[in-house]
Amino acid sequence: MFSKEVQNQMDNISEQFIRSRCFLVLAFLVGTVGITAQVQAAEPSIQQLPGPDGKAAITCVVYEPQPIPEGKAGLIVHLYGSGGSHRKNEYNIGREPYATCRKLLAERGYWLVVADLGRYHWMNEKACTQLDAVIDAMITDKNIDPKQVHLFGTSMGASSSLIYTMRRPERIKSVVAVFPITDFTKWLVEKPNYRVPVERAHGITPERRNDALAKLSPLMNVAAFRKVPVMLLHGDQDRVVPIHHSRDFAAALQKNGYPFIFHEVPGARHNDKIARTYQHELADFLTKGIQPDQPASSAEKKQ
Repeated sequence: MFSKEVQNQMDNISEQFIRSRCFLVLAFLVGTVGITAQVQAAEPSIQQLPGPDGKAAITCVVYEPQPIPEGKAGLIVHLYGSGGSHRKNEYNIGREPYATCRKLLAERGYWLVVADLGRYHWMNEKACTQLDAVIDAMITDKNIDPKQVHLFGTSMGASSSLIYTMRRPERIKSVVAVFPITDFTKWLVEKPNYRVPVERAHGITPERRNDALAKLSPLMNVAAFRKVPVMLLHGDQDRVVPIHHSRDFAAALQKNGYPFIFHEVPGARHNDKIARTYQHELADFLTKGIQPDQPASSAEKKQ
């Protein structure tokens, strides 16, 4: 048996212990609810944006900024790879290697939109006018700053981002191109299985093939990027789009003194994993631009 004084002390200690435990449990539950709410808030919505001349709507995946800015916001349009769409897991930037990048863009007040322009559009004229309509709708409805519209593409989408910029250089602030095709004449010899979908998308016939493919190739139209910074990300083990496409384009940009960043990643293949360790840099490039002390080109093992 304990004395009454000791017993009271033990009761007080026990009560304090129970209270501290309850507080910790409550704090955990509140934190969990907050985290859950944050994750749910970051989930995208499917929206139908008006097409060219108000005709057939364009299905888009829309990620809102967190929070939505009171003033003008920025816009990132993502263009997916060949065979992709707006459906879950069918567009590159919605996948795990880009999760941190998506979060950073949202926190910095940028809308992220994935426009479904078709599985094999290759930025043909129809896709180009559809993208015009998507950008116009976002500027009108979401208070987007027209001077803060950026493109972020992978593979077919990377080439399409560059092609769109070639046609509309005044509309685009900057471009991220992850393993892009920059010389279609060479690439369709390297990968002949893609000749039919590319030439079908653009209505290219054998008689006008050389001229048409040259007009599609960013490498032959470098002047369009005089004022549009480009970030290139490409693996040296890419078997779908050989590394020379980014190397040659970067060399042409450098020769002309145009703004660019090129990361050649040793050992990386044609896979979204290439972006995992560059997510902060991707977000910084899109939201802050090229920094004065940033090297234009690098080859480093960051996989």
